[in-house]
Amino acid sequence: MAKLESPPTETRWTIDLNWLKSNNRSFSVLAKGSLCPSCRKKIKANVSDSKAPDLLKTIRNCCSKHPNFITPGLPFQESVFRIFLANGNKPVTLNELGDRLSQYRGINLYNTSATNLSRLLKNAEYYGIRPLTDK
Repeated sequence: MAKLESPPTETRWTIDLNWLKSNNRSFSVLAKGSLCPSCRKKIKANVSDSKAPDLLKTIRNCCSKHPNFITPGLPFQESVFRIFLANGNKPVTLNELGDRLSQYRGINLYNTSATNLSRLLKNAEYYGIRPLTDK
C-alpha cells in the first residue's frame, strides 16, 4: 500500500494571477461570478484583469459580507476560491483554509483536512490556486 504524503503545513496558497494569465484564464471572469447583486449592477460587463485589485477589494469589502457568499451547497472548489476572494487573496496555509471552509460549510473535518485540500488543489487548475513555492 502506498504511503500518503503529508502536505507541508506551512506552505501558503493563493490565487496566482500570473499563472491564470499564462494559462489563458481570466481572473476577472472567474471573480465576477462571486459578486453580490448590487455590485454586479455597478461593475461594468467587461472588467479587465488589470482591475483585479479593485475587484478583490469590492468582493472583500462588500460581497463577502453577504450570507450567501459561501454556502454548504456551493461547489467545493468555488468555496475555496471565494475564501481567497474574501480575504483579498492573502496567502493562507492549508490548515487555515480548512478552518475557514469548516466555518462556512459546516463541520466536515475529512473534506477540509490539510491532506485532502492539498490533493484537491494540486490537481485543480480551473481557479489558479497555487502554493507560493511554485513561483
